[in-house]
Amino acid sequence: MGTYSLEELERYFSPHHIAVIGATPNNQWFGNIVANAVEAGFTGRFYPVNPRAEEIYGVRAFPNIDELPAEVDFAVLIVKSSLVPDAVRKLNNRGVKHVLLVSSGFAEVGEEGRNSQVQLRRYCRDEGIILMGPNCLGFVNPAKKVSVFSGRAVEGAPFSGHVAVVGQSGATSEVIATKILKKGLGISLYVTTGNEALLTAEDCMEYLVHDDRTRVITAFIEEFRNVRKLKEVASRAAEERIPIIILKIGSSAKGKKAAASHTGALAGNDRIIDGLCRQLGIIRVETIEELVETTALFSRVPRLPAGPGLGICTFSGGLCGLYADLCDRYGIALPPLEEKTLSRLKELLPAFALPDNPLDVTGSGFLGGMKEIVQSMVEDGNLDLIVPICIPPQNEEDFFAPIINDSFLKILPTVKKPVVPITFREMTDYARRYFNEKGLFYIESPDVGFRALAHFIGYGVFLKRSAEGNGS
Repeated sequence: MGTYSLEELERYFSPHHIAVIGATPNNQWFGNIVANAVEAGFTGRFYPVNPRAEEIYGVRAFPNIDELPAEVDFAVLIVKSSLVPDAVRKLNNRGVKHVLLVSSGFAEVGEEGRNSQVQLRRYCRDEGIILMGPNCLGFVNPAKKVSVFSGRAVEGAPFSGHVAVVGQSGATSEVIATKILKKGLGISLYVTTGNEALLTAEDCMEYLVHDDRTRVITAFIEEFRNVRKLKEVASRAAEERIPIIILKIGSSAKGKKAAASHTGALAGNDRIIDGLCRQLGIIRVETIEELVETTALFSRVPRLPAGPGLGICTFSGGLCGLYADLCDRYGIALPPLEEKTLSRLKELLPAFALPDNPLDVTGSGFLGGMKEIVQSMVEDGNLDLIVPICIPPQNEEDFFAPIINDSFLKILPTVKKPVVPITFREMTDYARRYFNEKGLFYIESPDVGFRALAHFIGYGVFLKRSAEGNGS
């Protein structure tokens, strides 16, 4: 670890006794924090500080920081920016070194705010205080049943899993976290960093690559603040085979302006950032949907492809053409099938079918079962990743879809190549539960799905080249 030790950040993200300075029933912040903590199963205590209240939402309040009990190990500040320096000093005098600063009014508002943020950073660094923020929402640590999160727009309580979410924008990260949860993916740590006076997204990612629970790191970034650390983190992530998937804004002039006005970020040259990401093996995406789809693919598919060759199997010649065009658009290779595969497919398919890649099994070719067809493609030496068509079941009474799907889905745990089903018709809520309960990734939207596949294949190629370059 660099700036902070693994143990320090582990303690920071696992507080038990939390003071909330500026808690009041007159706005939503303290109520949100408590509600989120209850949903997370938090078993610690909150200590609201308000000189004009004896209790807030049934929780005993304290008139000032000096009267807080000694066991307080974390503090949340939701006071005016002008009151922050004094509050931080008083907390430091009480031995509270872990602080979350929700308050805004710093670098994002202009020169005076930037100066205040610089002074705050200097004080915290000199005193050994870990500060997250300002202008952020906080974090959720589902595995430890801890939430110190002041937003309330995440739909559904985050549950423990293997996807980390890091966001320099709190509200945008709530959208990302919601979509990840709706994909049925659990979260290892969800953290928002705001202006990053001290604790940065790079610091959080450095912690996450050492975290045993995290297998995929996602991030919404307005500015990289420590490129040296980013390189170190990316190198470690590649060693651990933990993909870092980043949505970095600021490619347009207005995007840069929006980032600066939001968190005081100064977006760099976008082409340089693109090159840096490619060099480091960081996966850069363009939309929230692409971020979530790529994250789900990496999270749900246990094996990376050994090479770049994709094989597609569908019911329709038209879909073959559509998918081939998408592969061409996103740089995905569709190699020819081996002779042994062509011979086997001619045995399995109707006489009028013409085996190729993409493969059209025709409207009747699938009736004999998809298991042997998919198995033959899995055994093809030219193919490293297989995308077979599947039929989302409409409900429990749907007998047709399982006949097709189960014939090949059952072999997936035994094959040594990644197999990613692509859906043939609209997904129902039942169908999503059907696939999620099986722990399967599926492509629902071909465009964003094939973009995700391109990232998946590219990351496998990057790791292979890195290993060859290191002589492994």
